[in-house]
Amino acid sequence: MNRHARRRAAGTVSLALVAALALTGCGNDSGEKPSAPDPHAKVVVWADATRLPMVEAYQKSHPDAKIDLTTIPNEAGYVQTKVQLANRSGQGWPDVVFTGADVAALQAKPYNWAAPLDDYVKKDVVDGFAASSTTNCTIDGHLYCLQNDIAQTVLWYDKGLLDQFGYTVPKTWAEYQQLGAKVAAEHPGYVVGALGAHGMMYTYYQASGCPLSEVRSDTEVRIDARAPECTRVNDLLQPMLDNGSVSRLDPFDPAFVKLGTDRKLLMLPFASWAGNFAFKPTFKTPPGQLSAAPMPTWPGETVGYSGAVGGGVWVMGRHAANPQGAADLITWLTTDIELQKAQPTYPAYQPAAKAWAAAKATDPYYAADPTPVFATQAELIRDNWNYTRFASTLTNGYNESVAKGIQDRGKLSDLLPAFAKTLGQAAEDTGYTVIQ
Repeated sequence: MNRHARRRAAGTVSLALVAALALTGCGNDSGEKPSAPDPHAKVVVWADATRLPMVEAYQKSHPDAKIDLTTIPNEAGYVQTKVQLANRSGQGWPDVVFTGADVAALQAKPYNWAAPLDDYVKKDVVDGFAASSTTNCTIDGHLYCLQNDIAQTVLWYDKGLLDQFGYTVPKTWAEYQQLGAKVAAEHPGYVVGALGAHGMMYTYYQASGCPLSEVRSDTEVRIDARAPECTRVNDLLQPMLDNGSVSRLDPFDPAFVKLGTDRKLLMLPFASWAGNFAFKPTFKTPPGQLSAAPMPTWPGETVGYSGAVGGGVWVMGRHAANPQGAADLITWLTTDIELQKAQPTYPAYQPAAKAWAAAKATDPYYAADPTPVFATQAELIRDNWNYTRFASTLTNGYNESVAKGIQDRGKLSDLLPAFAKTLGQAAEDTGYTVIQ
């Protein structure tokens, strides 16, 4: 199931739309805030169909709460377009939205919609979230969202195949590369990774700390494809692309899926959700074979860091007539233990994550319980990749340049700097100064 891998792109607006709206000025670009909060006012909620039952559960457990729930499509730019229309007409804003990395755009001009949660969510609640999630949701020193779930990367591997071939799980990226060379020589056609979609950008480049979206402030971002944290990924993966042990395909491309159904996926660094939503239903990895290991380490580091391939957030709008009611809804949706432990993906709220893990620990599909690895990697997501106002260019641009380029046999040493140049232009167009 690819909806989590797409979520970073699904909630983001195209750069062209951002630029066009910024140039038009958009008339009333923010509307008027209510003169005084009304604790009895209804809370207008926009959420996709997947999140609908969560909001309905809140309504059931809080019968006195007034909720006006609208189901919205999970489409790139939808929320921004609707917010902009509300800005023009001076009415019709949502109070709560489920979205993704576009929260940074929704907070800034020309939208000016997202509101800080600092005054409405208690510090001890915020402290209960994984550090990476609060870092992501903090923009210019203020908390603008609460994260629903985390998509930390882990090293998935087919234990049965690994044992059959006499291989061991790599603990370092150097060992991973060496294993790829052995697989290419001894078992050609089998793969240990993939690079042909933006989800793999987070898996490898974010996990390495490559600064492609390192926000320093509301007006400054670091983008430097020639940093060693970037070039070491190129040096790792180029030989593996060349020998075929890392696929040039999108993991959900039919040709890659066939590798899975033919049981030729020896291992795949990918999101924690991939076990239940890729290996099981799509790649058809047999029960009792799939295991998760920590991400490999780079030289000079004692732990293997993760990227994040997804993870949705709840955001409050600054026009809410009942901001505390809106914040209470968001808080409950992300922290209620009973609700979160039944969700399909790893909760961002740590007490809920523990309950979720306890419920998943005995899943017979896995060769061993993967949840301890999930818990470890949830605290090891690289913190120098942040939500930005050019989020759509980060995802779509990778697909259109690096992913397409490697399929055309381009070299990573050429493709990544060209991609970074595109990112730099997008960053400047959305109000950042780019540093290296």
